[in-house]
Amino acid sequence: MSKWLVILKGNKFDLEDLPSLLRSQEFNVTNNNGSYCLWSSEFNSLISADEVRERGIALIKMVNDAARLYRDDWHDVAVDGITCVEDDGNRHVYLYEEVTITARAKVSAVDVLISASGSQPVTDQPSPLESYLRLAQNHKPVADALHFYREDSWVNLYKVYEVVRDDVGGEHALIKKDWVPKDDLKLFTQIAQSRAALGDDARHASKKYKPPSQSMSFSEAKSLIKSILAKWFTTKS
Repeated sequence: MSKWLVILKGNKFDLEDLPSLLRSQEFNVTNNNGSYCLWSSEFNSLISADEVRERGIALIKMVNDAARLYRDDWHDVAVDGITCVEDDGNRHVYLYEEVTITARAKVSAVDVLISASGSQPVTDQPSPLESYLRLAQNHKPVADALHFYREDSWVNLYKVYEVVRDDVGGEHALIKKDWVPKDDLKLFTQIAQSRAALGDDARHASKKYKPPSQSMSFSEAKSLIKSILAKWFTTKS
């Protein structure tokens, strides 16, 4: 049976991390002579390079979302092409070029045959990134939270808080979890909503959201939300 691989592009610093972060029997990344390729069991049922590319883009988006929780300085990686490895070891490589015309992107594929073979090392022990991905694939709220967390802004941190809050049954239910100090959580929500505290970075513009007497830095707020996510994830495993 032919094997589909998604060729990745991005910052070398980030690409080099992926083989050690994605190495399961569900999805893994290998380095083949400097070319980083993603394999997923989801590709097995697909027929065309375009189908694999579409699914690969969706998977890589989830990888980028999860990676920002794993590492703050993560730079997004992207799909560069598709490889089909035949049973005899030969490879068909589909390279995609984007041509921009009047603000629209038209995508075309070029088929190139390359003789090569490769292997995929796998492990049953998931990395932190793989754990996040599995949760995101199985739980839509987790995927939403990771999506919002990846952008460094007070508004998006508040959206993460809302996703978790709604998932556990509301604000009071979240407070009862005792995942973070109640006063710290209240301080975060007050600051995040107050334009008087944050200016245009606040969630609201209304003057009714008064600034608290205490302060909280963005890095402190991010650590608070990250701590909540970590505790919440354990309930999804």
